[in-house]
Amino acid sequence: MAVASEGAAIANTYLTTGGNAATNVREDLSDIIWRIDPEDTPLVTAIGRGENADQIKTEWLGQNLSAADSNVQPEGFRFLAQPAQKPARLGNYCQIMVRTITVSNTLRASDTIGGDEFDRQTLLKGVEVRRDLEWWITRDKVQTGVDPRQMSSIQCWISNGSMGAGAGVMPTGTGLTAPVHGTARALTLDLVASAMQAAFTVGGHPKLGLLSPALKRTFSGLAGGAGNIAQTNLMMQTPAEPITIVGAVDAYLTDFGRIEMAPDIFMPTDVLLLIDTEYAEIAPLPGRDMEQVEYAVTGDAADGGVVFEGTLRVTAPRAHAMVGDLL
Repeated sequence: MAVASEGAAIANTYLTTGGNAATNVREDLSDIIWRIDPEDTPLVTAIGRGENADQIKTEWLGQNLSAADSNVQPEGFRFLAQPAQKPARLGNYCQIMVRTITVSNTLRASDTIGGDEFDRQTLLKGVEVRRDLEWWITRDKVQTGVDPRQMSSIQCWISNGSMGAGAGVMPTGTGLTAPVHGTARALTLDLVASAMQAAFTVGGHPKLGLLSPALKRTFSGLAGGAGNIAQTNLMMQTPAEPITIVGAVDAYLTDFGRIEMAPDIFMPTDVLLLIDTEYAEIAPLPGRDMEQVEYAVTGDAADGGVVFEGTLRVTAPRAHAMVGDLL
């Protein structure tokens, strides 16, 4: 009998591959569908849900006090009526966001990894809508009541802080104007301190700093890197276990309070937000807060998605601060 040469397959050998591959070898397909796309939405998570909006435009009142002065009065002074301090009437429009899915009924009836594919896709769409909401509210979008309605983002509510020199102008803090960009500049600790001071002076106490991953690296270098030895003791690390915002973050102690600096992949790359989370909230319309919907049957498939309709309610705009036009 002929013997095959070393390393050569014997003729007619039943193999796992090739022209004589076996037909009864099972596929090895993992029962897990892996996904690494980031899901963290620091601002949406930190401010949370507040009281529902009842109309497509929701309004609220903000009260400011008269400026402090010497208030010296003579003995036996006569009463003089002073003007009342009227609360400011603020408002924002509700915006509709949706992510949709269509899955054939045949696929729903098939044996698929992850269970019913319509249900699995619906869960993914909910995550995507939440990411869309984070993207929108961190920006400088101005509200409009013209269909399609859109809400003012957080930047349009902040008047404390600074934009770049030249043409840079901060918003009025009413949600009706966007920041005007000036000359781009490098992030410095003094810019952060000045913004915190501006908020503190009018009663604000920002607690959460949001910035892009690139700016987060820049800030960490400023606060604790070489050449900033005097600042090193101002930087401390929170415990590794999860906290209520996004996990382990850097805590920066300023002259006007502690700020937890959290990177946010949805943040614009040129701005640092300093937010007092007690004075901002998401206000959804009733029954429209990440609602899972199935639409009417129009063929041999299931149509549906996830819908959000609501707005950003900034109850005290002067509580927050911002540094814009950063490199």
